[in-house]
Amino acid sequence: MSPARRRTLALGLGVAAPTLALALGWLLSGLRERDMLAEQRQGELVQAAELLRAAVREGLEELRRREDARPFEHYGRFYRPPEVLALGEAVALSPLAGEPDDPRISAYFQIDPDGRVRTPYALEPGGSPRAVAVEALVAAAEFAPLRALSFGDGRASDGHALTATLNQLGNAAYLDIAEARRGDAGAAERAQTARLPQTSRNVVSWDAIQSQQAQSAPPRQQASAGPVFDAIQQQKVTYPEGQAQSGIAQGTYLSKPALSDIPQEAGPSLDYSPMAYLRLGDAVVLQRVVSHAGAGSVQGAVLDRGQLEGAWLAALVARHALPETTPTIAPASDVAGCALARPVHDEVLPGLAFCFPAGPPAPAGSLALQLGVLLGLGGVVAAAIAAIARAARRADELSAQKTAFVSAVSHELRTPLTTLRMHAEMLQEGLVTPERLPVFYDDLAHESVRLSRLVENVLAVAQLEEGRRVLQLRPGDLAAQIRDIVDEQARHVERRGFPPVELVLPDEPVVVRSDPQAVEQILVNLLDNALKYAADARAAGLRVALAVEGAEAVLRVQDRGPGIPEADRDRVFDRFYRVARERDAHTPGTGLGLALVRELARGHGGEATAHARAGGGAELQVRLPLAPAPARPT
Repeated sequence: MSPARRRTLALGLGVAAPTLALALGWLLSGLRERDMLAEQRQGELVQAAELLRAAVREGLEELRRREDARPFEHYGRFYRPPEVLALGEAVALSPLAGEPDDPRISAYFQIDPDGRVRTPYALEPGGSPRAVAVEALVAAAEFAPLRALSFGDGRASDGHALTATLNQLGNAAYLDIAEARRGDAGAAERAQTARLPQTSRNVVSWDAIQSQQAQSAPPRQQASAGPVFDAIQQQKVTYPEGQAQSGIAQGTYLSKPALSDIPQEAGPSLDYSPMAYLRLGDAVVLQRVVSHAGAGSVQGAVLDRGQLEGAWLAALVARHALPETTPTIAPASDVAGCALARPVHDEVLPGLAFCFPAGPPAPAGSLALQLGVLLGLGGVVAAAIAAIARAARRADELSAQKTAFVSAVSHELRTPLTTLRMHAEMLQEGLVTPERLPVFYDDLAHESVRLSRLVENVLAVAQLEEGRRVLQLRPGDLAAQIRDIVDEQARHVERRGFPPVELVLPDEPVVVRSDPQAVEQILVNLLDNALKYAADARAAGLRVALAVEGAEAVLRVQDRGPGIPEADRDRVFDRFYRVARERDAHTPGTGLGLALVRELARGHGGEATAHARAGGGAELQVRLPLAPAPARPT
């Protein structure tokens, strides 16, 4: 590698390395910032998802606690609370008999120990269209595991069986009032002297209910309650304060303290299991078992899934979600496009998920801009290095060409100068006989012309390169100029051993705007090139032809030499370039003649090209634009 190339490479690397390092550092910093923003966004989504899930759990737990607090007798159509008796009424309509006060609940039901389904909507099963619809729902096959939770035969036992003692108590009082209004004095007395049994509540675990059922379940039950117990075990049921899950905590349930002036009597002690959610097919229910004296009834509320999955969840999201982290509710199986997906509730709403959309895009074009800048810098640096390397290579080539040129010029100058000096010394010393004087004079003139032509070419190239030479273009007959130049070069051609040049010119004048001196240099250099390289085919001679093609005059100089390889046909017009062939290694030349031809042709608005001659040899063409025809006088 040359010193110039080494310096160029060092310069390129010195510029490229810090530039690319800076750009790469900028890109890595941008990537780290992007990762941090993505991680922060993911954390915000996780926090928002957990907040919404907690709100769902709290909302469902609040509903469970409220329904858990309802006393057993609310599930009958009528009951006798102390407040009603204090006002002189014997019986009141159950608060569950009307429309549910919570839109998430669609209906209430009770399954008696004997398997009958009761509702707060009728005195007896099937007593109203609404009761019929709820009873049909609870009697469906999907509710079989829930019906299997009830146990006992439902018969009165010491007046304390649930169905006989509690379900019928309010109904009997209601019937007494109805009979009293029709004039039955006995019924009126019974209604006035009725006593309100005060029940007490024992909170028991589901394990205790399962044990009671195992001991008391009669053979009539067809379905197993095992799936219900398995489902309940998956839930974390919160017990009222002061009550333990594993034990039995006893306490009196009253909405208000008992009034002293209301006749009351001690009633049964009931075992309440905590309310728990249960999925039965497409239905979701809140249910519990209330048992006494070996019999257990199932009480529950059917949830409205449409309300839960629609308006309730939408309101909850609107209340708790932040604007930038508001999710949609999507099926759990269709969350592929979510930036984050979390199930809404594992037990109650397992088929739904919170779907958080992707966050706002990164600042417009930030990463793309950085990548683009990095690639752009890389491209610029690569282009710069390539340009520097190309310039260095070109400098090396020019240096080598100039070295070759200096060597060629030295050789070209040495030959005529040696001849001139030798002939001059011989003439000076009188060593030339009179008969040989013409030959010596001719040699002196020829070598002088050769030396002059070499100097002119060098000076012409230097002037064109520096922009000091201005062509003096004026209209003239190019055919006549070519004829005169060929005639002047005839003796030179003959001295080189070639036959006279074959000249082919049009019959009509070919008018072009040209510099006569430049045209002479063009044709002389073309002829000189042909004489040098076609020396082995002297007998074939040279051919100079001029033709008009369209708006151009085309000058062709043809020989029968070895020709120019196709790869070199354009480069032969480069300065100092010579075709590398072993047979032409000792052919004199500087590599400036054809370069000068192209420069002068382009100075006329034309072009110089090289071609292969049909039948062998080379053909060099120079195309010059024709002069515009003079305007005709009007």
